Amino acid sequence: MASKTKRTELIRKHKKARAGAKHKAARRNKGTSKSPKVLFGDK
Repeated sequence: MASKTKRTELIRKHKKARAGAKHKAARRNKGTSKSPKVLFGDK
């Protein structure tokens, strides 16, 4: 049987994956706002 620590670590790992941690971090760093070029076209 797995130790309590290992079980807890696995639960936390799965929880982070379900929460979309990488996707959220990418959105924070990169942003989702449209660029002026997309919004207003080339001038």
